[in-house]
Amino acid sequence: MPKKTISRRDFLKTSGIFLGSAALIGSGLLIPEMNKPENILPKFEFGEKNMENRILVTYASQAGATAGVAEAIGKSLSASGAQVDVLPMKDVSDLSPYSSVVAGSAIHGQKWLPEAMGFLRENRSELSHKPFASFMVCITLSMANANQYREGLKDWMIPVRKIVHPVSEGYFAGALDFSRLPFSINVLAMRLVVFFII
Repeated sequence: MPKKTISRRDFLKTSGIFLGSAALIGSGLLIPEMNKPENILPKFEFGEKNMENRILVTYASQAGATAGVAEAIGKSLSASGAQVDVLPMKDVSDLSPYSSVVAGSAIHGQKWLPEAMGFLRENRSELSHKPFASFMVCITLSMANANQYREGLKDWMIPVRKIVHPVSEGYFAGALDFSRLPFSINVLAMRLVVFFII
């Protein structure tokens, strides 16, 4: 059988790809999609049954941190005697039982998640006739120098205000669990920023 040779260039290229992939997987920067846990978003109910004062807190989350903020908002609102349902936006089908709505989203690329913007567009008419508040959860507010960014973050809510103008807005620090995010160049870049800056 004839001996197969490989050029030095092809050897280095193949070795580089192999070693680079092994380094990314070994460092956790690249986690194959098949090993990703399914992102199951929780639902909560707080307060006594109160049909007069029933509030919906709904959220869109990519990795789950926004669910924790929504839960805290729900608990706080129920302390005033309201019945509060905390639901992922994908599970909300009817706003009519609610006297008011609080909607929030994780921030990705300086924007609300597409699912959250879709929810606002689909429910624009009904949301504009009820007290409506909004919130965002952003990793930028977790950084040591977050105060210098706070005013600029308010601009990220402009698209929300154009659809439904909230009576109140909340800005909360987020957390990143990279193991729950799908791999992309943006996630890799964010991971490097977090590693070197935060």
